[in-house]
This record gives sequence, C-alpha cells and structure tokens, in this order.
Amino acid sequence: VEWEIIDEVAAAARKPVDSDGDEPSSRSAGAIHPENETERVRESSARDIIHQRRSAVAMDGKTSLEKRDFCRMLMRAMPSHDVCPFDVLPWTPAIDLFLFVHRVESLTPGLYFLLRESSRLSAIKSAARSAFIWKRPAGIPPELPLYLLEEGDARSAATALSCGQDIAGDGAFSLGMIAEFEPSLRRRGPWFYRRLFWECGIIGQVLYLEAEAAGVQATGIGCYFDDPVHELLGLRDRQFQSLYHFTVGGAVTDGRLTTLPPYESP
Repeated sequence: VEWEIIDEVAAAARKPVDSDGDEPSSRSAGAIHPENETERVRESSARDIIHQRRSAVAMDGKTSLEKRDFCRMLMRAMPSHDVCPFDVLPWTPAIDLFLFVHRVESLTPGLYFLLRESSRLSAIKSAARSAFIWKRPAGIPPELPLYLLEEGDARSAATALSCGQDIAGDGAFSLGMIAEFEPSLRRRGPWFYRRLFWECGIIGQVLYLEAEAAGVQATGIGCYFDDPVHELLGLRDRQFQSLYHFTVGGAVTDGRLTTLPPYESP
C-alpha cells in the first residue's frame, strides 16, 4: 500500500539548505549532586548500563520507584546546553512532559507536569484545563520544575490513552511528551517538525538508561490517541501537540524471547 501523504510530509519537513532556524538553547539545568545518588547508581558504569539497556515488553503492575530515583531520572531529562546528550540540540527546548504517576514512594498518585522550559509556564497554564492545581509536590528538589495537576488513580487513563496497552498503566509511572507545536513551526518552518521528534528521541534514550541505572526498565509507546490526550489536558488548538508516550517500571521477562549479547558481531 502506498501512503502518499507520508512522502508529502517527509518532503515538507526537509530542512532547506539555506535555513538558519536553529538557535542556542537558553537554559541549562542543574545536576543532581552525588550525595543524592543511590549506591547502585554510583557503582554503575555507563558502559554496563548502555549494554544492558533493553525495551520492556510488559510491566508487573506492582514495582514501585523510590522518589530520589524518580527525581534523578527527571533531572537527567532536563535540557542543558553543556551536558551530553542535550548539548547537540541547538535550539530552545520545545518538549515538556506530562506524567501519570502510579507508584512512586512518598509521592501522591496522579497527573503531573514537568516543565522543561521555564518561559513556557504561563502559556501552558493558559492552554490547559483551568481545574488543574499546579502544585509543587513536597520533597521535590527546588531545581526540578515538577507540578502536580490532579490527584487520583491514573492507571486506567494512562492505559486507555496508549491504545489500551497495559504497559502504560502497569509501570511505576508513564508519560507523554508535549511539544510547543504550531508556534515552533511558524517561527522556524515546517522542517522543524522532525527536530521536535529528535528532541523526544533524546529524552526517551536518557530515560531508558536512567531506568536501567535505577534497577527498572522502560519502553517507548508509539501507539496513543492524541485527541483524547488533548481532551484530558484541556488543549483546544495546535499550540501544543502530543508527540510520544513512554513508560517506566518493573519489567516482566518473556521467556519466549531470546536476548543476545549487546552489539554482537554477525
């Protein structure tokens, strides 16, 4: 089957050679200090973590995550112009995260929002549902811009919005990546559509590795219902757009699958 629209979008999103629409990032996030790291994380080497990184195929629905591990993972997902891998993105961060927190110790279950670009707070508040409380949770590092939007059991909502996939509700938490969409494309051009997904991809890879370092696993979720996501958040136009979903938790091993050594030679 030939999907002509795919080729049209690919052509429209190609960056012109003479375009200079990239810009320096305006923000640098602080790093978590070593004393806040768990012993397990400090003793892990980057090589080991990269080699053991796998995509979970199912979550156990019971594993919880320590708050300090949760905060460290989100801190690592914050943008920085001088820290790998975000230093490769020469533009102001365009992606924020909304989170379904299911089982994080000492953190109330519910819907949360991680603001990755401080200048966007007013715009996202105005665009989102007026009922959201935008409360800073207790015990969260002051440099981590995490907000509680709504308390409650979000497992069913997370599952339903990710095409009914249990993996979104069975993790310790799951999330969606929300882009500053139409303003970014108008400001830079249609070619920036691809860049938005590049930023999502880097965030996802960081979360994959941080999940492994925390003793759990993660997986990206490519199937989700973006219009219902927008309804949940109260978004009514294309100023912001849902681009990708992700989940982190205790993985269930499928004995039918074979795991090969990393980077095995043919």
